[in-house]
Amino acid sequence: MLLTSRSASVFVLPVLTLVLAACGGGSRNAATPHGEATLTSAQVDGPRLEKLLVTDHGTIAIVDREGCMAMVREVSTPQGPVDEMQTRCAKPDRMDKWFEGAERVAAKMSIDPLALHERPKEIVDPKGPATAKVLDANGKVSKVLKPADITKLNAEVRALADELAGAEKVAPGPASASGWQMLHVSGPARVMFAGTPARGTLEARVSTNGQYLCEFTSMIDGESPMRATKSGWLKPANAARAIDVVLGPWSAQDAGTEKRSAYAAGMKGGTEHRSNAAATAAVFELFSQVQDALGDACLPELEAPSNAVIGF
Repeated sequence: MLLTSRSASVFVLPVLTLVLAACGGGSRNAATPHGEATLTSAQVDGPRLEKLLVTDHGTIAIVDREGCMAMVREVSTPQGPVDEMQTRCAKPDRMDKWFEGAERVAAKMSIDPLALHERPKEIVDPKGPATAKVLDANGKVSKVLKPADITKLNAEVRALADELAGAEKVAPGPASASGWQMLHVSGPARVMFAGTPARGTLEARVSTNGQYLCEFTSMIDGESPMRATKSGWLKPANAARAIDVVLGPWSAQDAGTEKRSAYAAGMKGGTEHRSNAAATAAVFELFSQVQDALGDACLPELEAPSNAVIGF
């Protein structure tokens, strides 16, 4: 189903198309440009790598030196296959270090610069043979030629993906000026994917230590399950201030109140405290101002809780 399902066509493809536009695209079947020799990175003097794109076994992954890694794949669940897009942003020093290692690996590989006329508008085929392409600081896009080298780069990318996934655990941070350690919101949400409206559920956590994680799940057109996640880091001071502002309207719910699917909560002293029904919509509204800064899967708009949802 990956990249052929309805959810892929309206969500995954537009996102990756934007990224590939910056990378210049590429073709698995492009011929070597006339008059251009096959080079190795060691022969290319100077420009550092800025982006790396690999495909393998139905997975597309893009690593950007600016700090984020995007991966699109199909995952199996008890309910059936789900199209999944993960965007994970590391701390800047970590990504710089990873690219230093990637450049050492790439320096021994045979690569073939792609001419502009070779760069198709369509996205790479994730179910075709494994591929690897690199973009350097001068804007030159090159494809890796040898299957063994492609396998090696894919392994480097998978190792980074596993590392970032292992660190994707938002924990309460130090107390903010108002005593909060973490913000947690969840509820029905809506977003437009390439002109197609989608409704689903958004859950987001932001810690005062700067780490955040958002997850949006949806059924595109009621038939194609999709899960999108975004994680990363803010400056801790900025995160703490934002949490205090967003939870400004927070007010404790009455004892014995039934838990609902749409809620806003804050954590103090390691314990999560949900807001009462009257304040939930106000917290959602303030959180919308933070969502633009987080981007990607954090963007779906939380719907103001209805009386039925919040228990009036």
